[in-house]
Amino acid sequence: MYYDAHCHYSYLKKNYENFVIAAVSMDYESSLDTLRLKSQNILAGVGIHPWKVHEEPLENIIPLVQKADFIGEVGLDYRYAKAEKELQIRYFKKFAELAAEQNKLINVHALDAWEDAFKILQDYNVKKAIFHWYTGPITLLKDIEGAGYFITVNPSVTFQKKHQEVVSKAPIEIILTESDGGYEYRGRLLEPIHIIEAIKEISRIKGIDEEEVNKIVEINFKKAYW
Repeated sequence: MYYDAHCHYSYLKKNYENFVIAAVSMDYESSLDTLRLKSQNILAGVGIHPWKVHEEPLENIIPLVQKADFIGEVGLDYRYAKAEKELQIRYFKKFAELAAEQNKLINVHALDAWEDAFKILQDYNVKKAIFHWYTGPITLLKDIEGAGYFITVNPSVTFQKKHQEVVSKAPIEIILTESDGGYEYRGRLLEPIHIIEAIKEISRIKGIDEEEVNKIVEINFKKAYW
């Protein structure tokens, strides 16, 4: 089995054998689609991506959280999001509050906002969190580990230098694999099957056998989501 900790599964509409997938959502409509896909191997997350905050009412999603396995994809994006920072922060604080109240994992997008996102999670006493496609400060990794949170490593680690540096510095005990499936990156549609590439690169960087990397990822995934 392989473990995909962050995938826009509702956009792919394909079956992936030998994968356990944490399916994230972007907005109300995709959250409904994701909830319909819940199964033994598909965990359902609901949320409003920071790119959608300016057009999606927060009130639409709140009733769906209780039905979901986790909250996500939510967070902050100070580089690409159209919404003002203040609005993004208001939405994210509400999701952090719900995660703490309902003891759910929160799957976080935090581009150029890693420290702010981490602080909000701490302020709201969120116990379980994932920082998706982590390319943030190396110095924050120790705090992420100390909080019991995780980071995800994407197939882009095969060429993205900052992502490679993160893998080299991060403890293997906080690393999860993800595809970000359904998202097109540099002309390539990402899919869960590409996680195998990420595992190979993690293995190379860490000097750990690929099978052992996958076993550790499995343990980490179960700690995070179950």
